[in-house]
Amino acid sequence: MSVIAEKTDTYATLIDDLAGELLSFSNWSDADSYVENDGTAKESNDDGSTPSDTDWHNNARVLEDTNTGLYLLMYLHGGENIDHQDWSGVRFILSTDWDIDEHHPAGYTTAENYDDNDIYGDVGYLRDDSYDDLEVDENNGLGFGVWGSVNNLGRSTIRSTEISYQITANSDGFNIGAWNDNDGNDGIASVAYYDYLSDRFFDDPAEPLAFGVNSSYGDYARGYGFQSFQGNHYGSYDKVGHNNSAIEEGDWGIINPSSEDDTFFFRYPAVFRNSAQTVPVAYMKEVLPNDSQEGGAHGDDFTHDGTDYKVFKQSGASRSSPVSLCLRYE
Repeated sequence: MSVIAEKTDTYATLIDDLAGELLSFSNWSDADSYVENDGTAKESNDDGSTPSDTDWHNNARVLEDTNTGLYLLMYLHGGENIDHQDWSGVRFILSTDWDIDEHHPAGYTTAENYDDNDIYGDVGYLRDDSYDDLEVDENNGLGFGVWGSVNNLGRSTIRSTEISYQITANSDGFNIGAWNDNDGNDGIASVAYYDYLSDRFFDDPAEPLAFGVNSSYGDYARGYGFQSFQGNHYGSYDKVGHNNSAIEEGDWGIINPSSEDDTFFFRYPAVFRNSAQTVPVAYMKEVLPNDSQEGGAHGDDFTHDGTDYKVFKQSGASRSSPVSLCLRYE
């Protein structure tokens, strides 16, 4: 596992940091050299449009993960994806294929109408068409990614805006804890995770991936491959999943706050094929719950079964409900 300890840098640097960590593992590779995170307009765009520094493909990376068989697109994003509120940060889009000629996701994907038109315009299946079990709020937002602000910042502003974050990555996935204390009352803390489920309970034909995001704004999204996607408002800040999603709440996660006893009580959250949670398929390992009231403080470390974890407990700006989770940190 590789680790980027807590640092403060821009959203654009966060993308490059994550890409760099993932590319150190043999199952990850760059998927499209046209998509690059340099913030500089190309001499000519392949689609004939007028080149601009703020084109999404000049502020993005796309990687292929052979473990899950999926493509991961990461791009700077600002738009209405949370309860008619604007959120800005880094948007993640997953897809089962990538069109190298037209530079966009192909096949099944988490792309939606809120994404840039050039990303979803020629996609075979938007998120609404990609999931057998889809449950989202009435606004159909709640994208998967790093949420840092409820302000709708322009892409050029996002590129230079600073955010604090930590990243851990391994061949099985990654987790990111990020928080923005600089954005008045609108800063968000969030944890995003991507967990390759290498040890499933049975030979399930679905894509072996659990992913999700928690935010101090109370909104969340979680998914299992392209079987089940669930997103909504007012979720629990210190639970990995939700009782109506493909990832269970996993609410046993308490570190004794006594300095003399660092006992940790938990069971790994289970992943299911459906939001009814009737068919369990695997356990998650990249992120665990931590009780926000009784659990460990931000930065606490503990080890269980040979795996190290670090507590992430941040609210972003002046929010009163921190995201309180434990991130795999080896």
